[in-house]
Amino acid sequence: MTKTDNDSGIELSSKAKYKPLVFALFMIGLCLISLQDISIESVIPLVGAIVFFGLYAFNKKLKVFNFLETHFVFQPGVIGKTTVPYSALKSFAVEKKVIVITYENSDGKEKKIKCLVSQIESKQFPILESTLKSKISD
Repeated sequence: MTKTDNDSGIELSSKAKYKPLVFALFMIGLCLISLQDISIESVIPLVGAIVFFGLYAFNKKLKVFNFLETHFVFQPGVIGKTTVPYSALKSFAVEKKVIVITYENSDGKEKKIKCLVSQIESKQFPILESTLKSKISD
């Protein structure tokens, strides 16, 4: 499993990267407001802020689509990684601001990967489209 080139992945858009940071700052604000009375209610926003800061740190380096020689890996978040061989690809389409990639899994069943267009930088979308369409036609 070697990469096809150094820039073989499609990263999250900046809007999607910074969303957890905004939530973390909001939770810190809630924590500061609730510090007037030390209780469990002041701990909950602090825990939420820590979780969202962790998500932000992970999202900074996340590649939603990572292209390798024989397959690609789709990882939209911390949990959930899908590996799809290029030979199993059926179609690529954009329907109502959602990218839909259809493939056949190892059991022979047709599966779909759905990803919001807004999760990908607009300048990287043509790269994703051309890469997947070229692999489908091969």
